[in-house]
Amino acid sequence: MRTTRHPRGFTLVELLVVIAIIGTLVGLLLPAVQSAREAGRRTSCANNLKQLAVAAQMHENTHQYLPSAGWGWYWMGDPDRGTGMKQPGSWAYSLLPYLEQQALYRMGSDDQPDVITDAQKAETAEAAQMAVSVFYCSSRRFAMPYEHPRGGEPGSGLQTYNANDTGVVGKMDYAGNGGDTVVMWGAGPAPADGFAGNGFADMSGANGVFYQRSQVRLASIPDGTSNTYLIGEKHLWPNSYEFGDNYLTDDHCFLAGDDLDTVCWTNVLPKQDADDGEIGRFGSAHMNVFQVTLCDGSVRTVATAIDLTTHQRLGNRKDRKVVGQF
Repeated sequence: MRTTRHPRGFTLVELLVVIAIIGTLVGLLLPAVQSAREAGRRTSCANNLKQLAVAAQMHENTHQYLPSAGWGWYWMGDPDRGTGMKQPGSWAYSLLPYLEQQALYRMGSDDQPDVITDAQKAETAEAAQMAVSVFYCSSRRFAMPYEHPRGGEPGSGLQTYNANDTGVVGKMDYAGNGGDTVVMWGAGPAPADGFAGNGFADMSGANGVFYQRSQVRLASIPDGTSNTYLIGEKHLWPNSYEFGDNYLTDDHCFLAGDDLDTVCWTNVLPKQDADDGEIGRFGSAHMNVFQVTLCDGSVRTVATAIDLTTHQRLGNRKDRKVVGQF
């Protein structure tokens, strides 16, 4: 007897079924992969905040107070002017020695605290172009210099008194806690006034941790370090992550003593990143939450839907009011 063997293969229907099954599996897998990646990025962001908190505590142990927010956006950090009230740069600048960035911190030194030299301005401009990874959230952007709107002399653009203008600068995705009351201090005094201790804003109404010429001690926070924000993620505009046109909240270098690029307030709720023109509030690129470190060094994940009263009390270091669950 002869047996006839037919060639084996897939029918078109079987092939379509297999393709459909594979497509379904991929569709189920991709969200899980994306979720895992975002979880990893959020963990990395939390680690950044922890490093900043430890650096701030080391600064406080060394100098007996947390770093100042600086003088204003017309000023960059000056290594010859120490810390606290005399330091024109941002709180982020004052933390550099405690983040293994001593060389960056020293750029621009000329051993003349009350004189601005051409050499200082040139080297400080080089420092402005450096990107430090601990200041960037990987859910937003890579740690690299980004475009910086140029503008000529102070008063007509974004150049600072003690640094030359530059087309790119290092940015920052975090902000210090300015409290629940917005007290603006602007660009800062002109050099002669600043060096003489004049021309500064009245900051008596500021109740946060970072503000112009602040020198807040952890031991003098009446509400307790576990009930007070220290540093958190700030709200940004996604379309402006890379192009330097996120005006008012992301247009300056992270080393500048700015009021909106480096400080946020809790008078309004935090908000997930959106191209909405909002400024001065906390927020993040993470879904429905932002991360913050408290003054005790702990890192917390806080819902953007947090109760506003609780959010305000966590910003105000001295209102002596009970903080609810958050």
